[in-house]
Amino acid sequence: MNYKKLLTTGDVASHCQVSYETVSNWIKSGKLKSHATPGRHRRISREDFIDFLGAHDMPPLDAPPSRPERRRLLLVDDEPAILNLITRYFQRHEAPYELRTANDGFEAGLQMARFRPDLVVLDLMMPHVDGFRVCKLIRSNPQMCDTGILVVTGYASDENIEKAMAEGADRWLAKPFEPAELAQQIERILTARGKPVLGHTIPSR
Repeated sequence: MNYKKLLTTGDVASHCQVSYETVSNWIKSGKLKSHATPGRHRRISREDFIDFLGAHDMPPLDAPPSRPERRRLLLVDDEPAILNLITRYFQRHEAPYELRTANDGFEAGLQMARFRPDLVVLDLMMPHVDGFRVCKLIRSNPQMCDTGILVVTGYASDENIEKAMAEGADRWLAKPFEPAELAQQIERILTARGKPVLGHTIPSR
């Protein structure tokens, strides 16, 4: 992008780590100069973009692109195959997450204190301390009140889902699920809680 004379809205969004909608709003409000091509696409001159960055104290155009901020995810499930499936999927797609795993509710409690995750993927049915109890413990701790919770279960009855949501879960997902579907739910929860991972999107398939 550094050698282009004309930049697209996608170039601007990528450099500033914002959405296309944000760039469009900058253009509509007159903060960012642009012109329309015959095909009605918006283009921004390199010089105008440099002026815009300087005026709004943003990273200069020649600065190296910032890496997506890594969010901390705790995966809690008593099925090793599920933990391996999710972990391998995120690694394959180079997702900007720092991962920890736990195979029961007791270990999850320890990991919560040590790791302080931004989001917990939580199986409801586990030995010793079930997911309902873990969910309640998270929500009752003031230091963890902004932690996202995505519950997953192979017993997605109305009663279980209602109880999980009442205990403070943000969303739920029935087993079996596709890893891409799980990733999309995670991104929605992080975005809703003001912790979006900008500049990175997990493929839908």
